[in-house]
Amino acid sequence: MDAALALIAYLFPKLKMPQVLGLALALLLYRSRNLNSFAFRNDVREDGVSAILTALVLLALVYLGKLPGYAVLPAIFVSSFRMRLHYFPSMGVYFVMAFLYLNYFSNPWDETMRALISLTLALGSTLIMHANRESSPSLLLMLTSLSILLAFDIYRIDVSDYELILGFVSAFILSLIAYRSGVADETGLMAATITGMLIIVSADFRFFIALLLFYAVGSAVTKYKYRQKEMLGIGEPAGGARGYVNVFANSLPALFFAMNYGYFREEIYAMAFIASLSTALGDTMASEIGKTAERVYLITTLERVRPGVSGGVSAIGELSAFLGSAIIPIYATVSGILQPEYAVIAMVAGFAGVHVDSLLGATLENKGWLNNAGVNFFATLSSGALCLLIALGL
Repeated sequence: MDAALALIAYLFPKLKMPQVLGLALALLLYRSRNLNSFAFRNDVREDGVSAILTALVLLALVYLGKLPGYAVLPAIFVSSFRMRLHYFPSMGVYFVMAFLYLNYFSNPWDETMRALISLTLALGSTLIMHANRESSPSLLLMLTSLSILLAFDIYRIDVSDYELILGFVSAFILSLIAYRSGVADETGLMAATITGMLIIVSADFRFFIALLLFYAVGSAVTKYKYRQKEMLGIGEPAGGARGYVNVFANSLPALFFAMNYGYFREEIYAMAFIASLSTALGDTMASEIGKTAERVYLITTLERVRPGVSGGVSAIGELSAFLGSAIIPIYATVSGILQPEYAVIAMVAGFAGVHVDSLLGATLENKGWLNNAGVNFFATLSSGALCLLIALGL
């Protein structure tokens, strides 16, 4: 545990701001006395210096009124713990730390919201620790926690105890099943739990089922002719087990639209949510089934390329993309999330997003400017944004 960060967070309510800034500066100078620079490397000592330096900057922004202290101080406190434990006890430690500090330091959230925020911080912090096994990520922990706290400061959603328990238990159990069955790894487990829980508490359980539908069908098609794809060197690594990067790339835009729906309660955000998942599933089906096609063409030049090349399209891939783009909007209509006309818009936007993915893959990804996760993120975001533009134009 980084005692300096914990001390800064603990003493903040007991001291005046200039005293806290002076304490942080003194601790920074003490930590850096044997260092030649403030380089952001993986060394534990330099990570501690970087974390205190960042804390000093954040405290200065609080002093200037640019950031709320109730978002900055819990982030500093939570990031002080960086011991690597199994993910269950690690989640427990981070939850207790976050919940106790949120009850110690004045903030605008009620007890249920504090529990929700603490759960999200616990999952996010555990994810960071497990995803960065070879480094000491205090700085990353702090910035991740700060981002979560600021997001909850923006989206003041109403959450009941029942919704919180339902959201966490449902998302965690189903994510744990996915992990145990090899569909997700440890980081994917935590990322899926965060996403699922926040979708349930922001919107409702029907939205969560839409997310599950994407992962269930997407995981199934990943296994389609997997041995053949593996022999060709284009099969998904680790048997298709999803890590946190894959989960967030395909789910963060959907989560963003779900949180907006929960905050504004306008159907256009539900439509954008469905459109983003429509793109994610359509792209997954097009990619996994299209890899088995014999004739694949680059979407930008139509020259023939080998299966699995980013930006490649094929007849069977296009058919799969259309089917994948229709599945979740059909579910949205049946479940009552969307009216039929909005579901059609979501399907059209979703199918268009699949081709945004192909265009980005053929250009930015093949040039090395974006990786596959970045392409997926912008494609799913674009379909939701397109959906909003279409709706606003009606």
